[in-house]
Amino acid sequence: MPDPKQLTPAELSALEHAFAADPASDAYRPLTEAYLAMGRYMEAMVVCKKGVKAHPDDPAARVLLARVYADQGKDRKALEELQGVLAAFPTFAAALRMAGGLHLRLGEREAGEAALRRAAEASPDDPELRQALERHGIAAAPARPAPPAVGVSPKPAVPRTGPDAPPVAPRVAPASTRPAATAAGAVRAARPANAIEEDVPVPTPTPVPATRTRGRAYAQELADKYATQEFQLSPGTPPRRRAKRGTFATTVALFVVLAVALGGWAVFSRARKERIEAIDRLLKDTLPLLEKDAHASYVEAASKLQQILDRDDQSIAGHAFLAYVDALRAGEHGEGEAVRGEAVRHVEAARALVQRHSHLVAAEAYLKLYGGDAAGAKEVVNAVLEGAEGTQSPFLQGVLGAILLREGDLDGARDVLGKAQKASPGDVRIAYLLGEQYRRRGEGYELQATGFYDYALRIQKDHVWSILGKAEVLVARGQVGEAGKAAELVLTPQAAASRPQQALAYALRGAVLAAQGKASEASAAEAEAAKLDPASPEIPHLVGQRKLRQGDAAGAVEALQHAVSIDPRRVSLYADLVRAQLALEGGAQQALETLKRAVGRVGESPRLALLLGDAYQAAGDADLARGQYEKAIQLGRPFPDARVALARLHRAKDNVPGALVELTQAIDEYGQGGAGGAARAYVEMAEAERARGAKRELLADLYEKALERDPASCEALWGAGKLEADVQRTDRAKQRLGAYAKLCPRGPHASEAAQLAR
Repeated sequence: MPDPKQLTPAELSALEHAFAADPASDAYRPLTEAYLAMGRYMEAMVVCKKGVKAHPDDPAARVLLARVYADQGKDRKALEELQGVLAAFPTFAAALRMAGGLHLRLGEREAGEAALRRAAEASPDDPELRQALERHGIAAAPARPAPPAVGVSPKPAVPRTGPDAPPVAPRVAPASTRPAATAAGAVRAARPANAIEEDVPVPTPTPVPATRTRGRAYAQELADKYATQEFQLSPGTPPRRRAKRGTFATTVALFVVLAVALGGWAVFSRARKERIEAIDRLLKDTLPLLEKDAHASYVEAASKLQQILDRDDQSIAGHAFLAYVDALRAGEHGEGEAVRGEAVRHVEAARALVQRHSHLVAAEAYLKLYGGDAAGAKEVVNAVLEGAEGTQSPFLQGVLGAILLREGDLDGARDVLGKAQKASPGDVRIAYLLGEQYRRRGEGYELQATGFYDYALRIQKDHVWSILGKAEVLVARGQVGEAGKAAELVLTPQAAASRPQQALAYALRGAVLAAQGKASEASAAEAEAAKLDPASPEIPHLVGQRKLRQGDAAGAVEALQHAVSIDPRRVSLYADLVRAQLALEGGAQQALETLKRAVGRVGESPRLALLLGDAYQAAGDADLARGQYEKAIQLGRPFPDARVALARLHRAKDNVPGALVELTQAIDEYGQGGAGGAARAYVEMAEAERARGAKRELLADLYEKALERDPASCEALWGAGKLEADVQRTDRAKQRLGAYAKLCPRGPHASEAAQLAR
């Protein structure tokens, strides 16, 4: 078993998938221990609390939660949890042993000795407990009486009932029936310096003789892997039944389990055993390929999955995984109707097996999403996530996040993807999607977007979508050098990028060439992008952004209108289109008409209301603008971006106190994770304070707070640097103004900042 601190993302992901597939199972235990080993206490606590809720009658679950507290040094909290266990299970040795160690660590000698003695009475044969007693100089409990002589039948004990009855050890399934525990049952948490010395044992059932367990464990191990139980959604799964004579079981794995239960392992021929083992190897090779979220890995995975189906055409894992892979290849990687048809065929084959599987649900959702039915896609996923059984799955939450992102519901996508990322931090696709939703928010959120792209690239260094997403952020900020390198990297044969990814790279190359003054070469690159992926809204979107940066508002409007026509439900496209229209002389009315049509297509949303407020303000109608900003706040609940816009409107009307009230509330709503948004709020607060003659020290403090949230905030870099340079051109002032000139080359103060930084 690998050191728990050295778990690979794939190994950790296997534990997380096991827990997500069936939160009511025992999978919470190895996942909690793995998180403890990594020092990820908050995640350990969340998972363990769910385990406690799912196993209210299992004292071991609450003892593990006490260990989570103890490993953080929260000894009193751990003791409170153990006291609750001992109130219901007064002789539970694990709780007594841990409580004794905690009392002794806190200097409570008498209580510690009493707890350890009671533990020794309950479990006198525990050698580690005896060592603990000796280590602390506590008299050992008497040994357990010798068993009766052979041939003498002891009088059967009469079970005691009533409130003083001793607790019955909960029944725990053997490790071989728990795929996650098989993968990490031996994971022991790496103790911090203040952790108690004794491990907490897990109550285990009476051992079965080795001669009987050896074959069973081997068979079950194959069965669990072959059925990929960690991905099967157990709530709602029909109960397994014995196959009728003469029929083939739903999967070979199920047949193996039934055969073992009937003592029929011998009936399997060597050929069948070899087939099961071959499928097992293929699945083991397939799962890491799926985790990469790369076009080439999906193609390779499809080949291996087809080999599985060639061996058993009734494999739920084979059909579900292949349906998922083909759905993404067709919809996201542009492989066309033939691959989509294969995805549909595998969905139908998987449905016929009458089993639920997370990747089957995902495949159905993606087929609907890329077929233009986003509402239907959400319905498919929510039927599982919000169903009567309340099944939770970080994987399916990630799918829902992708659907919401494509719809333009950025806040909904952020919330659901954030939950998924906390539960499955090693999932590269979820990290990338979080970066995407922040990028689509536009100015002020670049730092958060880049942070998630970088995180995804730490998980998977050659994740093409994350490379491209980060390059789009760099282009938007005018940092074309690094963006150009990223685009060229994607276009190398080694990247094995799909056509849509290559198209996006060509569009980025065009933006870089245009920034270098190579207009004809830029146009050629953009034309190649449109040829490779004519159905992508990203290509005309990038062209429109590029033209707007160059001052061609009319050309930007034309390109962005084309992008909207391709994807009329993406709110972020409307945001850039409105920005381009407002750059036109008299374009405010055109922007208002665009947004009213958008509301008709997409429905009411806080972001569209915010954009309408901006359009009304540009048109000179402050009252209607204020009404839309207030509507956005009510729809968002909270929606701090709208509060910042409303504060800006108040300041424009010399209502500085009103502006400060809104900004204070916005900063509170952004919270600690506000980053770019909160940085804008602090900058706006500095401008409001400046308007009423605040002292330099207060302004400097507000700019500093903005830079704490977003070190790359152009407005904060300029404000802080200029404020200091006006007094004395210190090295720090030059550093910040130089950073402004570099990071914000198209900013309104770029030339002045460059001059002051010299």
